[in-house]
Amino acid sequence: MSARPVHGFTLVELIVVMAIAGILAAVAMPRLVGRNGFDSRGYADQLAATVRYAQKLAVAQRRDVFVQVTAGQASLCYLAAAPCTTPAPGPGGEKPYAVTAPAGVVLSPATTLGFDAGGRPDIAATLDILVNGAGTYRVRVERETGYVH
Repeated sequence: MSARPVHGFTLVELIVVMAIAGILAAVAMPRLVGRNGFDSRGYADQLAATVRYAQKLAVAQRRDVFVQVTAGQASLCYLAAAPCTTPAPGPGGEKPYAVTAPAGVVLSPATTLGFDAGGRPDIAATLDILVNGAGTYRVRVERETGYVH
């Protein structure tokens, strides 16, 4: 008489799989729950793209375009005066175009950055816009070229 093959897992195999799953959950869960670091970095990238877009819009439309930066958002405008009374369109044509900071993220300094029809910034020195959240990220605009990084 031959013994039937046994199907299933042993108790040791189940405990090892549960231990590995517990270790993975302990390592991965804080990264999934604490999104503020991702939000800060993502917003810094979005802000840099908005400033680059403002420069390209100024060149394409052959007119001054301003980025008005406050503690909670950045918006595009055709005039430097705040609040913006002549909003510039966003990439999708939306007016007014503003990128709002997520909760827990603050911009500094509050400033207005302009680009002329040639794409040159109207700043006297290199401008650093700080995105403060779980970390601090810098959006830098070079004085001579308007290069944004």
